[in-house]
Amino acid sequence: MSDVRLEWISKRAYAIWEEAGRPHGQDAEHWEQAARERDEFERVALAEDPKPASAKKPLIEISKKAQTKKSEAKPKKKADASAEKPVAAKAVAKAKSAKGAANSKPI
Repeated sequence: MSDVRLEWISKRAYAIWEEAGRPHGQDAEHWEQAARERDEFERVALAEDPKPASAKKPLIEISKKAQTKKSEAKPKKKADASAEKPVAAKAVAKAKSAKGAANSKPI
C-alpha cells in the first residue's frame, strides 16, 4: 500500500473512532471500515474518468516539424527589472531610500 493511502485510511479510521464516541477495543473494525471507504472512493474515481486528461486526443494535431519551428521562433527574453514593479511600488521604494539616506548619520 502506498503511504498516501495508508495515511488516508489512518485519518479516516481515527475520525470514525471519534464519531463513535472513542470506544475502546474497536480499532480493527474502524480500520476495516475506513479501508472499505477508500476502496469505494478509488473505484468511483476510476469509473468516472477512465482516461487521464493527458491521454485524450487533442482537437488539432500539430506536426512535429511545426512544433520545432514554434519553439525555435520564440527568442528568450531577459527579465526587465523595471517592468516588474508597478509604478506605485517604485515610488514607495524611492521614498524609503530617500528617507533612509536622510536619517543616516555620518560617522
